[in-house]
Amino acid sequence: VAGYNWFLGFCSVFYAELWEILDGLTFTQREGRKKIFIHTDNLEIVKALQDIHLTELTSALARRIHMILQTMEQWEFKYISRERNQVQDRLAKLVSESNATMQVFEKVLEELVAVVNIARATNTNV
Repeated sequence: VAGYNWFLGFCSVFYAELWEILDGLTFTQREGRKKIFIHTDNLEIVKALQDIHLTELTSALARRIHMILQTMEQWEFKYISRERNQVQDRLAKLVSESNATMQVFEKVLEELVAVVNIARATNTNV
């Protein structure tokens, strides 16, 4: 599992998540991948980016995301509730609490074990 953080200055959560999606798409494109599945716990992001045929996207970031998506063979945005996204949410928080640009976890962190066990007990996707 790898993650990174990037200082964006002051911006809304909406724009921070758009930057995250743009960076992921850029990385995916550089790797030569043609399919992407983006799962997020931000319903506003999913609604804003769902329709690739939108003609009036007010955000330059959203327009850049759509330009990259047009080069993909297959793409999908999916909303995942926070309750179903606890493990990923905790990993994101761990990365954001660190000053490192990149973190690699080679074994399961103690603080994630409880979250994973709860997710498994409630039949939540981990």
